[in-house]
Amino acid sequence: MRNAERFVAQGKIRAAIAEYRGVVDNDPRDIATLNMLGDLHAKNSEKREAVTCYMQVAEHYNKQGFAQKAIAIYNKISRIQPDSIEVSTKLAELHKGKGSLSEARSHYTTLAEHYQKHGRRLEALAMYKQIALLDPNNTEVCINLADSYIREGQRDDAVEAFAEAGARFSRQGKHEEAIRALMKGFDIHSTDLRILNGLVKAQSALGRATKAAHLLEEIIENEPYNRDVLYLLIECCIDSQNAAAAEKAVIKLVEIEPANYPKFLDLIRIYLNVNDPASAARILTMSAEYLLAGGQADECGKWIDEILERDPAQLAGLRLLVQYNTWLNDENGKRLALERLYTAASKMLSIDDERYALQQLVVIKPHETRYRDRLNEINEEYGFEDEPETAETFDADSPVAEEIKQFAADLAGVERNGHVADEIHKGVVEAITHTNGNSGKERVLTLAEEEKLQKELESISFYIENDYNDLAEKSLAELGARFGDRPQIAEMRARIGAEPVAEAIRVEPEEEHVAEIEASTLGIDEIRSEFGVEEIGSADQADGDYETHFQMGIAYQEMGLMEDAIREFQDAANLTSPSDPTRRFFYCANMLGHCFLQNGMAKQAVTWLERAQETPEISDEEYHGLWYELGLAHEADGNEEAAAKFFEKIYTENVDFRDVSQRVRDLVAH
Repeated sequence: MRNAERFVAQGKIRAAIAEYRGVVDNDPRDIATLNMLGDLHAKNSEKREAVTCYMQVAEHYNKQGFAQKAIAIYNKISRIQPDSIEVSTKLAELHKGKGSLSEARSHYTTLAEHYQKHGRRLEALAMYKQIALLDPNNTEVCINLADSYIREGQRDDAVEAFAEAGARFSRQGKHEEAIRALMKGFDIHSTDLRILNGLVKAQSALGRATKAAHLLEEIIENEPYNRDVLYLLIECCIDSQNAAAAEKAVIKLVEIEPANYPKFLDLIRIYLNVNDPASAARILTMSAEYLLAGGQADECGKWIDEILERDPAQLAGLRLLVQYNTWLNDENGKRLALERLYTAASKMLSIDDERYALQQLVVIKPHETRYRDRLNEINEEYGFEDEPETAETFDADSPVAEEIKQFAADLAGVERNGHVADEIHKGVVEAITHTNGNSGKERVLTLAEEEKLQKELESISFYIENDYNDLAEKSLAELGARFGDRPQIAEMRARIGAEPVAEAIRVEPEEEHVAEIEASTLGIDEIRSEFGVEEIGSADQADGDYETHFQMGIAYQEMGLMEDAIREFQDAANLTSPSDPTRRFFYCANMLGHCFLQNGMAKQAVTWLERAQETPEISDEEYHGLWYELGLAHEADGNEEAAAKFFEKIYTENVDFRDVSQRVRDLVAH
């Protein structure tokens, strides 16, 4: 170092360079000496050697986070090599990271002009995109960028640029210009969420939310299961107080994902705001069961009270009040609600509601002859026939009933809160009633039975939509045996191409008569014979246990009871294995992944989705679905790197899979 300094003082540059080179070779980490060596090479007109030294110094400062020092060294290189693309790129990035936007734009402009000059149009567009991002108030550059992307066939990038232009116009209050820019993006990709969201906001700002809603409705006609567009449509309709359109969209959304039932509550508020308690009650009827099952009984009761406060004689509201008090096991409240329903229905000549209320009141207050007399009048006038004994009047406390419950628990393999036992107990009683009833013709269902049938059909529709056709076919067979071969059941069979089997299951009596059923005459042996338990082998029993747990898991998931659904799916998974040729393990693992994710437990979701991949012979589409769910789970867990890996795997094989293109771009941008 002393020799080098002496040589510099004497003007002997070449000798000084040799000494400094010896120092640097001995200690490559001596950055200060390496910088001086670069200065001496530059002074001696040795440009290539000077740039080599400076590049090492600049890279060191850049890696250490000393942006300003790195910029100073790159500027030295730029003066020696003014056309260096590498240096301009480094300077642009450093100035951008440092917040020096003007300097960054200058270097990006240099790069764009260079790429344009050499015919590298895509690289030039990438630089212009950076320029646009650095100037949030310059909207025209976004429009020009979008037009350039279109010319180059980069449609996705063009849509993104139009969406950004629309957002910038909206921030400036130029909503008409925003709509024009966004519609150009819409013409390229009509379901892009940034484009649609921008259009809804711009149209709403101009008081034309209805026009935006019509646009979204047209998309839904072509893509009825597009959840993201449905969400937008619902919000758009709610903001514009368009209850009818919002109701249609919410119903479709809940059909796809029952867990979205809280959207119904927004509709109820809209209808009450316009003093339409009848429509509010209709919507609450659709969501009451979800609210009650989801532990929101108080919320349900509040809405019922508000509806009946607006219209005390509202029949749908009174039916809900009966249902609410039944759920709470409030016998007095149920009786009062039934009396209100009976009174209102008789005044409004609603025979079905009046008869339903009377049937219940006759059981609750058997000594009130006026109820029985009026019920007899209605039956005689309209030709109704009350069944002599039904599941509702079956003695639940009798010894045989306890036997049935124990048998049901043994059959299902579970005894949790007696739920399964109660359900099978009720099914046995109904099977007895139907076998001894008027099976020679289609039986008239009570209002309660109609509601039960409708709920069962909704569950089966869910199975069909999710390709659980085996479950759907089995459930339809059970419904046919229970309610007869009704048009709704036949329609469901047609959807999956199943043959009617109800006739083979239903037992026809030798002669047509209505017999009074004595519960005490039915022994447990007869019940076992009726269900064919003696002929069920261990393999069939295991199959039955699997189906019981799996179907209950589906039912709990539909009601939003995720803990119970997870428990059932885990029990079902324990009855199978990845090597099972029926692929039952695959379905269970998949459903567990969904349930854990819906329950906010992303790590557990990842575990089960990874286990699903243990199943042999998984198709490409199934892999894509699993990778997508794994990506969502990792993203929910905050592991964006792992999420990006799965989304990129799908993107590599199927760029059009769901919204994977947008997700890859978003994760890369972050």
